[in-house]
Amino acid sequence: MRRMTTSTSTTNAELSAADRRIQQPVAARHTSLVEWDRATWLGLLTLVVLWATLFAGTWASWGSVTVDCGREMYVAAEVARGRTLYKDVWYIYGPIAPYINAFLFRLFGARLEVLYWAGSLSALGSAIFLFLSGIRLSSRLTGWTAAAVVLVGAFSPSIFCFPLPYSFPAVYGCLTACALLWLGLQSLQSESLVWLFAAGIAACLALLLKLETGCACYAFLGVLLGVRAIHHKSGRAFWRDVLAVLPGGLVCAVVAWWMISLRGVEFITQENFSNWPTSYFMRTYGKHWLEITGMPSTFGHVALPSAVLLIFWCFLRWGMPSLLVAKRWFLPTGLVLIGMAGALVTTVPGELGFYLESAFLAVFFPRIMALLAVLGLCGAVWLLWKRRLPSTATPILMVLVFSCLLAFRLLLSVRPTGYSIYYGGPVVLSFLLLGPLVVPAQAWAGRLRQQWRVLLCVGCLVAASASVVRNAVSTKNWIPLKTEYGTIRLDNEHAKNYSVALEFMKQRSAGGEYVLSIPEDVSLYFLSGTECPSRLYMFHPGLLAPGNMTTELIDELRSKPVRYLIWSNREFPEYGAPVFGKDYDWDLGNYLRAHYRPLRPLIPDDLSGWSAVIWEQIPGEKQ
Repeated sequence: MRRMTTSTSTTNAELSAADRRIQQPVAARHTSLVEWDRATWLGLLTLVVLWATLFAGTWASWGSVTVDCGREMYVAAEVARGRTLYKDVWYIYGPIAPYINAFLFRLFGARLEVLYWAGSLSALGSAIFLFLSGIRLSSRLTGWTAAAVVLVGAFSPSIFCFPLPYSFPAVYGCLTACALLWLGLQSLQSESLVWLFAAGIAACLALLLKLETGCACYAFLGVLLGVRAIHHKSGRAFWRDVLAVLPGGLVCAVVAWWMISLRGVEFITQENFSNWPTSYFMRTYGKHWLEITGMPSTFGHVALPSAVLLIFWCFLRWGMPSLLVAKRWFLPTGLVLIGMAGALVTTVPGELGFYLESAFLAVFFPRIMALLAVLGLCGAVWLLWKRRLPSTATPILMVLVFSCLLAFRLLLSVRPTGYSIYYGGPVVLSFLLLGPLVVPAQAWAGRLRQQWRVLLCVGCLVAASASVVRNAVSTKNWIPLKTEYGTIRLDNEHAKNYSVALEFMKQRSAGGEYVLSIPEDVSLYFLSGTECPSRLYMFHPGLLAPGNMTTELIDELRSKPVRYLIWSNREFPEYGAPVFGKDYDWDLGNYLRAHYRPLRPLIPDDLSGWSAVIWEQIPGEKQ
């Protein structure tokens, strides 16, 4: 990050060229908003090459046919067939993502490959906007590093990826948020309202994708309007800015009216949006869900890594500047040590490898990264209040504001993989901007800070890459499951069970019968080209609220020829209620056991991995 403080001893001669660009007046910079020089094009090219390499190298190994990802396949396919979201098909998030994917299905066909390309291109777009944001801060290296970190974590063989994610609203939300950050920086450095109008549309899309992302984006947009108002010192200019972002707000209002018109506010918030603060899911399982998705209740798991980070920073602050002999070897030695650490993390197995990974991440990719952004923002605001920070540092402050708003839930759990990948890009950018400040600006005539900036960026990318590789599931022995609706690679046992299940569902559907998959495995409907017999198609703990929602679901099942169930061994220990029909959803489980009986397992004597049992309706039971 460039200088956040000024002192009488600091002269313009001591500032780097990038520092002087940041401290130029806004009016002097708005005519050249993007530095499309050779370095910029080279940075974009390397990001595209990295994206293409990861995309091709991990092809069709993403997501999960059992967990969550099937929802994203099935809902988009049903909407493409003309069914109404929420009313005919239950959905937990905003309406934009299913309708985007439904449009893509109509355009290119309902296939997994369409989702693969949509998600992977969103990862590339997110990376490009982060890179361009770094350029806007005159810090191309930090922008490129944050972009590369996003790409490295985007193609993990898990549900937390971009090509086949647990939630496409999270993927599209990441893209929209990164675009909004860049548009916000553009609007700070330009008098044109085009950038502000585009920022308003981006915030609107974010809100219609995922509620938490949208709230963060609109909060950032409000701060942006306030900053522009202070800069212009004109009420007329402020209301002009408000009018520029108003169309996005009107679109949100119209979409909200449509959603409510389906069956009312309670239907949307209680029988669809299970993440709504007052929903049955949040009241019953919300604490468990928040902890596993990034909001732990204690500081214990970050205490030791934070201590390691603090000790290292103290050494950089007070120890390194006194070692004059280190000037020549600090950068090359640091690069060698980072390379060795990355190699050890990826190759050393067991507990020793875990500790090496923890120490490496503690320095270059700390879990408290979002908390550091909050602390950095508080310090910067205080300096600005005391008039010890130039107003030209506003773009950096805005990045810190956006990072804090977007990743607040990840305050203590920013990681290179998992849930963090959809929210961590701006946080990584903030960390790389703040990190060099631990080094005194005058140390080694300014060279120590610049060398540490390079080492921090390299270390952050290597640490993230090493952690992704170490924790990735091995896909070497996976085999392709080929269907009419696309190909996905699975482990051998899972693929065999799924092949049998898909064939069974297609045969029953051809005979005019429904098959209900419980408690999850929604991808069975999509990959077999069949339809779930109920509006609710998956049964996590808390999704089916007791009372009216349960009654309507059972009535819906009674009204259709649901002759068979595929009851899998999927459990949910992370919610503290592992077994469907026993630990949760008791009324539905009792109804199914009373009207259906076990017929046979999908594959006889198969007790390894994922398996399921076919249940048949008891003869004589009323349809």
